[in-house]
Amino acid sequence: MDEIRLAEPTQADAERIAEYRAEFPRNQVTCDPDRIPGLDGLEDFDSVADWLRYCESMRGKITWYMAVRNSDDRIVGFCCLRHRLEYDDDDPEFASHIGYSIRPSQRRRGYAKAQLRLALQKAREAGIITARVICLDSNEGSNRTILACGGRRVDALYGPESGLTVNRYDVPTGKE
Repeated sequence: MDEIRLAEPTQADAERIAEYRAEFPRNQVTCDPDRIPGLDGLEDFDSVADWLRYCESMRGKITWYMAVRNSDDRIVGFCCLRHRLEYDDDDPEFASHIGYSIRPSQRRRGYAKAQLRLALQKAREAGIITARVICLDSNEGSNRTILACGGRRVDALYGPESGLTVNRYDVPTGKE
């Protein structure tokens, strides 16, 4: 795995973000097939440029990051950091400080763990001591990633509307 860094997206990245989004099959993402973790809300906007303006308007509440491979500047993942759980648009029981995704062609290469570790550093910088991170109970890769980054499984919750179960984890950010 090549090293990655987190970078906040800008209007100059719009084409690369659209390319990233296009790689996700519509029925393979989440219970909402238009939603990609880490790109919260992109599906609600007519263009990436509009979504990026929304991201800017949420500064201080939610921060989005591209996981960029250092060797070729390709976006391999995306994550968002919700500075408080109240900024998650889900039911509070299902809220998560960090949402993330890895583009399908770059999975199983260690990028998810590297990206989540970097996102946990950003959470620590934002003053979050313990980050809540959730994922579908059926997403074995994400469950392993969270555990590998120090996650402690709190419980599992069933969502009656979606018919899905999520595992909730608390992950220390390293802040004392």
